[in-house]
Amino acid sequence: MTAPDLIVALYPPPVRERWGDEIGREIDERGARSWADAIGGALRLWLHPSDWPETTAGQTRRVLAAALFAVVAAVALLLRASAPAGAWWLAPILAGALLAAPLPRLRALPGIAAASVRTMAAPTAGGLALIALANSGLVDRPAGFAAVLLLAYYWATLAFIAVRLCTLVARVLRLGIVPTRRRLRAALLLVGAGTALAAAQCLLAGGLLVTTVLAALAAVALHAGQDLRGPAR
Repeated sequence: MTAPDLIVALYPPPVRERWGDEIGREIDERGARSWADAIGGALRLWLHPSDWPETTAGQTRRVLAAALFAVVAAVALLLRASAPAGAWWLAPILAGALLAAPLPRLRALPGIAAASVRTMAAPTAGGLALIALANSGLVDRPAGFAAVLLLAYYWATLAFIAVRLCTLVARVLRLGIVPTRRRLRAALLLVGAGTALAAAQCLLAGGLLVTTVLAALAAVALHAGQDLRGPAR
């Protein structure tokens, strides 16, 4: 995959579908000097979902809902790594996730169940293996290479579960009822506010890197939620 392809992949899916070939050709023609501007353009479009084109009804809301769950997964992993004391920021994040969750259609329940099994079978097995290993007594106090290997397996398993959960949400969004614009806007604002609170708590605890990433995620969610006040899609 070339650099222009990677940069085009950063753009929101509706934008890629409509203008991806044109964007890729322009980046290729202008060369490396255009990369920073192109990446900045991708970020600006994520902040302004009201500017996205739509090839199917509700596409903007489906993409935003899936992206919101990706943000929630990233926040969960970051906070698991930093382990700040207390969890008062968790309430708005969970409320936002619930608001953005797709509602199942009765006729789509068999398809949703099948998609859930296909998507989550492997991460569930990995998670159960991790729990079994942790409770086996075989790795009470690992040291050296074994400790590094176990730590890598732990985080790889958590990341794999997070990615597959986001994949499942994206699939269910195609089968279920997409959240309304009002619900999605409230969800983005709640997740953004909760993430901002978590960033502030991490800052007080001295975690500068985690704080910076959390603050960036909070800013994106809050800005996108504010942008949804524009014309309905």
